[in-house]
Amino acid sequence: MTIKLASLSADLKKEREGDWIEVKDWNGLNPDKPFEVVSLPGLAFLVRSNNYPPFVTARQAALEKLKQDYPSGNAPPDITARLDGELILEHLLLGWKGLDIEYAADAAQVIMVAEEHRNLRSMVQWCAGRVGKKQVEFVEAAAKN
Repeated sequence: MTIKLASLSADLKKEREGDWIEVKDWNGLNPDKPFEVVSLPGLAFLVRSNNYPPFVTARQAALEKLKQDYPSGNAPPDITARLDGELILEHLLLGWKGLDIEYAADAAQVIMVAEEHRNLRSMVQWCAGRVGKKQVEFVEAAAKN
């Protein structure tokens, strides 16, 4: 089979303007069954891609500063949570649905930087990694006569 080259390209408009990405399910949310995959119907995030140029630039600058502040590479979890949350808020997260709290910028600012909301940050980052990707398509081989 031959792959259509165009199906491997990124949708740059979605990467830069954002797209709704459903989480559907997530593992590790049940402490009694840590390997169980938990269904999360209706949960979706409106996010830009983690390839969004301003995010890439800001993340690189933040990581460089983190290396200066913590040369051993052992930044405290609350510091990394705040850093990741701020980058997500400034560049990636545009909305959510399916949570008991409606999306509002002021609520998101508190939630996304809180160390205890690492699962939510991970979900947003996972969604950002999916924005702009297309389904791979194949060219059907011509039928032989």
